[in-house]
Amino acid sequence: MNTCTTSNCAPASTRTAPAAEHLVSPRYDVRSSKDAYEVRVELPGVRKGDVNLNFERGLLTLRAQRQSTVQEGWKTLHRELNRLNYGLQLKVNAPVDDAAFTAKLEDGVLTLTLPVKEAAKPRAIEIA
Repeated sequence: MNTCTTSNCAPASTRTAPAAEHLVSPRYDVRSSKDAYEVRVELPGVRKGDVNLNFERGLLTLRAQRQSTVQEGWKTLHRELNRLNYGLQLKVNAPVDDAAFTAKLEDGVLTLTLPVKEAAKPRAIEIA
Protein backbone atom coordinates (compact mmCIF):
# COMPACT_ATOMS: atom_id res chain seq x y z
CA MET A 1 0.00 0.00 0.00
CA ASN A 2 1.14 3.56 -0.03
CA THR A 3 3.92 3.74 2.50
CA CYS A 4 2.24 5.05 5.62
CA THR A 5 3.53 8.31 7.03
CA THR A 6 1.97 10.66 9.53
CA SER A 7 0.64 12.82 6.71
CA ASN A 8 -0.54 10.02 4.38
CA CYS A 9 -1.89 6.72 5.70
CA ALA A 10 -4.42 5.74 3.02
CA PRO A 11 -3.81 4.14 -0.36
CA ALA A 12 -4.92 5.93 -3.49
CA SER A 13 -8.28 4.77 -4.80
CA THR A 14 -9.71 5.38 -8.23
CA ARG A 15 -12.58 4.13 -10.32
CA THR A 16 -11.93 3.01 -13.85
CA ALA A 17 -14.49 1.95 -16.42
CA PRO A 18 -15.75 2.65 -19.88
CA ALA A 19 -18.05 5.68 -19.95
CA ALA A 20 -21.15 3.52 -20.52
CA GLU A 21 -20.58 1.35 -17.43
CA HIS A 22 -21.34 2.72 -13.96
CA LEU A 23 -19.04 1.37 -11.25
CA VAL A 24 -19.60 1.72 -7.53
CA SER A 25 -16.50 2.09 -5.37
CA PRO A 26 -16.88 -0.41 -2.51
CA ARG A 27 -16.04 0.44 1.09
CA TYR A 28 -12.70 -0.96 2.22
CA ASP A 29 -10.15 -0.99 5.04
CA VAL A 30 -6.38 -1.41 4.80
CA ARG A 31 -4.33 -2.73 7.71
CA SER A 32 -0.65 -3.53 8.04
CA SER A 33 1.64 -5.60 10.19
CA LYS A 34 5.37 -6.18 9.90
CA ASP A 35 4.68 -9.23 7.70
CA ALA A 36 1.78 -8.21 5.44
CA TYR A 37 -0.89 -5.78 4.35
CA GLU A 38 -4.54 -6.76 4.59
CA VAL A 39 -7.27 -5.21 2.48
CA ARG A 40 -10.90 -5.91 3.45
CA VAL A 41 -13.51 -4.94 0.86
CA GLU A 42 -17.29 -4.99 1.36
CA LEU A 43 -18.96 -6.83 -1.53
CA PRO A 44 -22.47 -7.75 -0.31
CA GLY A 45 -24.32 -10.20 -2.52
CA VAL A 46 -21.30 -10.92 -4.73
CA ARG A 47 -20.38 -14.54 -5.49
CA LYS A 48 -16.79 -15.73 -5.67
CA GLY A 49 -17.06 -16.37 -9.42
CA ASP A 50 -18.12 -12.76 -10.02
CA VAL A 51 -14.91 -11.24 -8.61
CA ASN A 52 -11.90 -10.42 -10.78
CA LEU A 53 -8.57 -9.41 -9.20
CA ASN A 54 -5.48 -8.27 -11.06
CA PHE A 55 -2.09 -7.00 -9.89
CA GLU A 56 0.18 -5.36 -12.43
CA ARG A 57 2.98 -2.82 -12.02
CA GLY A 58 2.03 -1.99 -8.45
CA LEU A 59 -1.67 -1.51 -9.20
CA LEU A 60 -4.20 -3.83 -7.54
CA THR A 61 -7.45 -3.79 -9.52
CA LEU A 62 -10.72 -5.28 -8.32
CA ARG A 63 -13.82 -5.68 -10.46
CA ALA A 64 -16.91 -7.45 -9.11
CA GLN A 65 -20.55 -7.80 -10.02
CA ARG A 66 -23.62 -8.45 -7.92
CA GLN A 67 -26.12 -10.36 -10.04
CA SER A 68 -29.85 -9.72 -9.92
CA THR A 69 -31.75 -12.74 -11.14
CA VAL A 70 -35.25 -14.02 -10.53
CA GLN A 71 -35.61 -17.75 -9.96
CA GLU A 72 -37.77 -19.75 -12.30
CA GLY A 73 -41.39 -19.75 -11.17
CA TRP A 74 -41.09 -16.37 -9.45
CA LYS A 75 -41.88 -12.89 -10.71
CA THR A 76 -40.63 -9.58 -9.42
CA LEU A 77 -43.22 -7.37 -7.71
CA HIS A 78 -40.77 -4.76 -6.39
CA ARG A 79 -37.03 -4.41 -7.06
CA GLU A 80 -34.39 -2.31 -5.34
CA LEU A 81 -31.56 -4.86 -5.37
CA ASN A 82 -30.44 -4.41 -8.94
CA ARG A 83 -27.33 -5.70 -10.63
CA LEU A 84 -24.35 -3.73 -9.38
CA ASN A 85 -20.80 -3.35 -10.72
CA TYR A 86 -17.98 -2.66 -8.27
CA GLY A 87 -14.59 -1.24 -9.21
CA LEU A 88 -11.59 -0.36 -7.07
CA GLN A 89 -7.91 0.30 -7.76
CA LEU A 90 -5.25 0.55 -5.08
CA LYS A 91 -1.71 1.74 -5.77
CA VAL A 92 0.71 -0.49 -3.87
CA ASN A 93 3.90 1.44 -3.13
CA ALA A 94 5.35 -1.06 -0.66
CA PRO A 95 7.52 -4.03 -1.68
CA VAL A 96 5.07 -6.95 -1.58
CA ASP A 97 5.38 -10.57 -2.68
CA ASP A 98 2.71 -10.69 -5.39
CA ALA A 99 3.25 -14.44 -5.91
CA ALA A 100 2.06 -15.03 -2.33
CA PHE A 101 -1.13 -12.90 -2.38
CA THR A 102 -4.23 -14.63 -1.01
CA ALA A 103 -7.91 -13.75 -1.37
CA LYS A 104 -10.94 -15.04 0.53
CA LEU A 105 -14.61 -14.06 0.11
CA GLU A 106 -16.73 -14.74 3.18
CA ASP A 107 -19.98 -13.21 4.42
CA GLY A 108 -19.86 -10.44 1.80
CA VAL A 109 -16.32 -9.35 2.70
CA LEU A 110 -13.33 -9.98 0.43
CA THR A 111 -10.10 -10.26 2.42
CA LEU A 112 -6.83 -9.84 0.52
CA THR A 113 -3.50 -10.58 2.16
CA LEU A 114 -0.42 -9.06 0.55
CA PRO A 115 2.75 -10.40 2.22
CA VAL A 116 5.74 -8.08 2.50
CA LYS A 117 8.82 -9.27 0.57
CA GLU A 118 11.42 -10.89 2.82
CA ALA A 119 14.12 -8.41 1.79
CA ALA A 120 11.91 -5.49 2.84
CA LYS A 121 11.18 -6.75 6.37
CA PRO A 122 13.09 -5.02 9.16
CA ARG A 123 15.85 -7.10 10.69
CA ALA A 124 18.20 -6.70 13.59
CA ILE A 125 21.84 -6.14 12.70
CA GLU A 126 24.30 -7.70 15.08
CA ILE A 127 27.35 -5.64 15.95
CA ALA A 128 30.60 -7.59 15.87
